[in-house]
Amino acid sequence: MDVDAALTDVCDRQYPVAYETVVQECDEGVVEFANGERMPLPEILEVIDDEPETFRSETELEAFVTSLLPEDAVGRKGYDDRGSAATESDETSF
Repeated sequence: MDVDAALTDVCDRQYPVAYETVVQECDEGVVEFANGERMPLPEILEVIDDEPETFRSETELEAFVTSLLPEDAVGRKGYDDRGSAATESDETSF
């Protein structure tokens, strides 16, 4: 998933930036998911009922957009590239 590239390529803004500015001026951004699927930024943002007024930084905007993505956008759930994926039976109780 490459939210950073989608925002940087079409939405290189000065921060803080208003939510409405992002919606209006970054409408050509496309996020590519781990599985190769692509979703336009406006489609991602349309699920918002109560939009924020501003974003203070690029990191804040990226985290916000990432939080709106479908669950399968980030790849395999529970994946760990350090070995095997953790399962409930692998958890240790203290």
